Amino acid sequence: MMRGMFTLATLASVIFFPWPFSAVLAFASASLEPLVPLAAGLLADTLYYTPYAGALPVFTFYGAVVSIVAVFVRSRMRAGTIS
Repeated sequence: MMRGMFTLATLASVIFFPWPFSAVLAFASASLEPLVPLAAGLLADTLYYTPYAGALPVFTFYGAVVSIVAVFVRSRMRAGTIS
């Protein structure tokens, strides 16, 4: 239940709130669901795409980096401390 609420809150914050708040929620939810920052980055790049701003999807790149770090950290922690 909490995982779903963090995911929905993060994705809704991309739409309704400024990016720093969305980034904080993405970092917080990465401990429970590692792919949420990637999904939030994809959503932000899709919603706020401007063709002349640049060729790189910056939010997707940062979301992928946070997701990779979260997966690495989760794999190194003991299973009893996360659940």
